[in-house]
Amino acid sequence: MSLKDKATVYAYHKDRIARFGVETSEALGWKCKESQLQRFRELATIGDFTNRKVLDIGCGHGDFYSFISQSYSGITYTGLDNDSRFLDVALRRNATNDNTRFLLGDFSTVTLPRADFVICCGALNYRNSDADYLKKMISKFFDLCNIGLGLNLLSHVDYEAGILIPFKPELVVKFCATLTSKVELVQ
Repeated sequence: MSLKDKATVYAYHKDRIARFGVETSEALGWKCKESQLQRFRELATIGDFTNRKVLDIGCGHGDFYSFISQSYSGITYTGLDNDSRFLDVALRRNATNDNTRFLLGDFSTVTLPRADFVICCGALNYRNSDADYLKKMISKFFDLCNIGLGLNLLSHVDYEAGILIPFKPELVVKFCATLTSKVELVQ
């Protein structure tokens, strides 16, 4: 991700934090908490997370861990985000969870750990100056997962000239099919 792209994402979240507060789902870019939970419900269907390693790319507050740990036990969770403001919240919320760790970094450039399940819920929805960014990141994430990769991508945004961008689901599925024959689209 270029410095300009990073600065744009940072400014977007700075505005949302000022409007909604750092600990809210809206600060992370969600319309509301229910919208976030709906995506989590869908992502959680990719497999059995019991006793599995999960890498959550663009983890925000670590909310996906909180969600799946209600239904699955023995999860070893690593959350990565490039915004320390969100990771501070994640660390506070998970201070007593020995099976969670949170890393600060740009997922496009850092070396990421392998995991059974790799989740990226919204972190690829930002406009990027690299036309092949989405494909590069999906390939990188796919190479890291042992069992499954779950992505949440927008297919529609209210204001398409803004920072959030939509993707054509059929094109994403077509690309993912070059990586594996097991591709499922849920809308």
